[in-house]
Amino acid sequence: MTGTIVPIGVGTALLHAKQASAGAALAPFVDPGNTNTPILFEPPPGLTAGINEMWVLATGGADWGGCQIWVSSDGNTYAYAGTSYRGGRQGVLTAALPAHADPDTADTISVSLAESQGQLLSGTKADADNFVTLCYCDGELVSYETATLTAPFSYNLTYLRRGLYGTPIAAHGSGMQFGRLGPNDPALFRYAYPASFIGQTIYLKLPSFNIFGQQLQNLAEVSAYSITLTGAGTNPLSNPLLVALAAGIDEDLGAVGTSLIGAADLGNIAVAVGATINLGTIP
Repeated sequence: MTGTIVPIGVGTALLHAKQASAGAALAPFVDPGNTNTPILFEPPPGLTAGINEMWVLATGGADWGGCQIWVSSDGNTYAYAGTSYRGGRQGVLTAALPAHADPDTADTISVSLAESQGQLLSGTKADADNFVTLCYCDGELVSYETATLTAPFSYNLTYLRRGLYGTPIAAHGSGMQFGRLGPNDPALFRYAYPASFIGQTIYLKLPSFNIFGQQLQNLAEVSAYSITLTGAGTNPLSNPLLVALAAGIDEDLGAVGTSLIGAADLGNIAVAVGATINLGTIP
């Protein structure tokens, strides 16, 4: 009996011609480009449950996959704080927005999200009234009902709720920052800081990486951004009533009896327009 013995592992698959790809060739080491100038702000107590927080909304261009967030108290020594990922919706106003009482049915927010290639979807009037479509607009928090596409990555937003969570209603010029604050936005980074940081200026660097998670920028190559922390997100009395009032939530305390359970200095409260404070009936 004769035969051929073939050692295991020597054989290979038949040679086939390379098939053409449906699109461009993969480039796992493509340059991610710099992170856009981020939106840095301290949200009010209604969004932080009374905790000191700074929010960072970071985005980039077509090959930007995200960025690391490094924080410094002196602008020289930086510590890693976390990572922000692709998916944020950030842009600028393309027309001036006047100040107007809430709700605002007269004005339109015109915005371009070209820098992040973001998309905005319409909601319902209830979504706007419940702040579901929450946005940052040059320091003022707003929500909207209808988003109308006017050009690639450009929208007109109508039926506006203004000055949400106690933020000041103001006029905003063309070119000012705008960002959509989605509840599960992977690009929104929340940085909690201790009370000892209030009044201090901190510095941030946001080195980016590409959509394949490669080509992380060197920390020394990127620009630093700064923000002076004010403690705007905390409630100094840790009082749930103040947090609710600042969020624009109606509070009914019922009737006040003859016994006094506690006392508090409510100080200055920023109450959203249209909220009702019902202290009950004093006999």
